Amino acid sequence: MTLIELLMVMGLMALMLGFGVGAIANIDLGSHGAGSMVRSVLRATSNWSRARQAPAQVRFDLSTGEMHAEGLMVVGTWHFETRPPKGAFGLDGELLDAVLVDDGFVGKALGLMGTPSNASYVIPVSDDPAFSLADGFQVQVFLRPEDLGAGSLIRLGETVKIDATRHGALKVSIATERFDSEKQRFVSAGTASAATEPGALVMEEWNRVLISYDRRFLTIFVEGVPVARVEESGRLEPTKARLVIGGGHRPWPGSMDSLVVSAVGAQEQLTLPEGVRFFEGTPKQVVFAADGGLDRGLYNNPVVFDLEYDDGRRETIRVNLYGTVE
Repeated sequence: MTLIELLMVMGLMALMLGFGVGAIANIDLGSHGAGSMVRSVLRATSNWSRARQAPAQVRFDLSTGEMHAEGLMVVGTWHFETRPPKGAFGLDGELLDAVLVDDGFVGKALGLMGTPSNASYVIPVSDDPAFSLADGFQVQVFLRPEDLGAGSLIRLGETVKIDATRHGALKVSIATERFDSEKQRFVSAGTASAATEPGALVMEEWNRVLISYDRRFLTIFVEGVPVARVEESGRLEPTKARLVIGGGHRPWPGSMDSLVVSAVGAQEQLTLPEGVRFFEGTPKQVVFAADGGLDRGLYNNPVVFDLEYDDGRRETIRVNLYGTVE
């Protein structure tokens, strides 16, 4: 093939490919396929929960026709087996006067009983950009109180505070912010706190504690049972503070083990095509549990809602209790 022939072939290919790409790019699907797109986002969110063994949710904005999918992913894990303890993802901390005890929940544990003032394990989590709790988080930790005293458990600056109060109770506080449309920026929304009744923690036994914030509720679970909950929807205030385990003038008299922190790590947004809207009665959110099914604490029946088209048609979307989407 001569150079002229090669140039002619390349020119024809460029013309054909250019036309093909342009033709595809200019196809207007209109409202067709809107239901399939909505189902696809819901299925992907359910699959995320199942694969990651972590909750996820889809939020609906009826005024804009948008849906936002959010899924949790682990951003930090610490098991206190070595001195100093090592964290996953390179998030290693510094042990300050706290000790490791041999009778942990699994292997060793971080011991604070009888330690000096401010005994703690301090982790520079701000070094990792993935460690952002702004849009929601979960903290799971195993706690063993060894007397009825109070003390600081976990601190992330002024943004997240997890404390043991007297007589086996827990208190969690978060500092949030909201977008001010007049000032066109985020402003402080104050502090939200959830607190349990005394006796939430069993003395001298390991208690599985989960703190969850999903921008709907701040909830404290003990052994899988919700024991305190408060409504809150603000975004967590940003912070560059270190994560402090323990600390305080009088360290908490107990031990902790197997700390896992998760944050919103996957987000997807879909806007309905022109001529389609979420029909009245569409829920504000659909929440999936860690097994991919609907959160049984929120739903006893499948979630059903409609899409409404400008030509008068309606299309029904159904999310079953086990997470299947029809």
